[in-house]
Amino acid sequence: MGFIRNRRLTINIILLSIVPLILVVLIVASILFSQAKQLLSDQVSLTRSNIMAVKKQELKQYVEMAVKSIEPYYSDPSLTPQLAKQIVVQKLSQLTYGKDGYFFAYTWEGEALVLPYQPERIGKNWWDVEDVQGKKLLQELIFVSQRGGGFVDYLWQKPSAQEPLPKLSYAVSLDRWQWMIGTGVYLDDIERQVAHMHNGFDQNIGKTSSALFGVMFIAVSVIAGLGASLNLNVRRLANEQLSVLNQQIIDSQENERQRVSRELHDGVNQLLVAAKYRLDNVRKERNEIKKNSELDASKMAMEHAIVELRRISQDLRPPQLDDLGLVAAIGSYINGLRERTQLELVFEHDIEGEEFVPEVETTLYRVVQESLHNVEKHAHAQGVDVILQREGRTLLMTISDDGIGFPTDQAQSAQLVQEKMGLQNMRERVQAIGGTFTVTSSQGEGTEVRVSLNMEFI
Repeated sequence: MGFIRNRRLTINIILLSIVPLILVVLIVASILFSQAKQLLSDQVSLTRSNIMAVKKQELKQYVEMAVKSIEPYYSDPSLTPQLAKQIVVQKLSQLTYGKDGYFFAYTWEGEALVLPYQPERIGKNWWDVEDVQGKKLLQELIFVSQRGGGFVDYLWQKPSAQEPLPKLSYAVSLDRWQWMIGTGVYLDDIERQVAHMHNGFDQNIGKTSSALFGVMFIAVSVIAGLGASLNLNVRRLANEQLSVLNQQIIDSQENERQRVSRELHDGVNQLLVAAKYRLDNVRKERNEIKKNSELDASKMAMEHAIVELRRISQDLRPPQLDDLGLVAAIGSYINGLRERTQLELVFEHDIEGEEFVPEVETTLYRVVQESLHNVEKHAHAQGVDVILQREGRTLLMTISDDGIGFPTDQAQSAQLVQEKMGLQNMRERVQAIGGTFTVTSSQGEGTEVRVSLNMEFI
């Protein structure tokens, strides 16, 4: 039982080391990843905001540049309106910037005037044109231009791409001609930059996770290795203790066999031999009175032998313990001790009706038996108290005598060794069922044996 507890203790130590480590690593990793994700989100939001601000500033500058380039023709009174419009359309169609940058112009009614990359749309009315999301982008552009200029975002086909992409446009109005002039910039580069940031974040998270879990794996391996080493040491110690315990068991069995052999030889054997001699005398005796006397003596010797055999049998395993329980078995043993000794024996208990597992009953009975045997043989006591009582969920058993206590002089050292072996056997029995065993003694003050058990586990 103690070996099993040691092994469980080793496993518990390992678990108490590894499990908190894993939990701490997971919690720290979760906090770090959460904060990193929040930081990325804030950084992406700030990047979007900054880039959008730059894009808007660029669009306003481009439109202002375009307006300045056509201002001489728009304001020249010497040109007819028709000629001035033709010149402005031509100039705007030629103004491009970057890879896909261009300017567009529409009348307030929605007729296309300038679309450098889509000449087939010129001259047609696009008042109700919508992007892929259903936004009437031309109406919104004309609306913001009539109010001094403004921005509109939508999805539009990029000349160098084959799919609609996010676009931001800025438009102003030529009020005298009732035209709207503007330009736009595609925002897909923002998304590419954001995607690049996300990829960088994923790579960093992957590296951090690998490093973190690598450290955790090393730590767990070290702890597991130490635990395995500890377990091997515990097993080695357990094997050594088991060898010692086996030897103690063998010694205890040999001592018990010697005791039974001695009691059979000194008690039962002598009585049976006496009975045999009496019977032999009966066969030789001619006097009927003496013959009957010898028969009675022989019968008495046999009855004493029967009593001795019953006592030895009860010492080995009392039938009351199996049939009637612990209290009855202890009571029977004490009654038997009263009949053959002059000890004043008191047995008190408050556990009538309590049921215990067989191992507990056997252990408590053997403690009482061994303790009273020591009192009978060595203590020179006048009285002994055996008390079984409950204190809450604890069962206490006390055996106290008023004898001489443990002998201390060298002449009695052999007796002391024998007595201590009995105490060691009792201690190991009690510890095997999860209890505590204590002995208090001093010379001339008697001896007290105390057993404490938690009733929740018995």
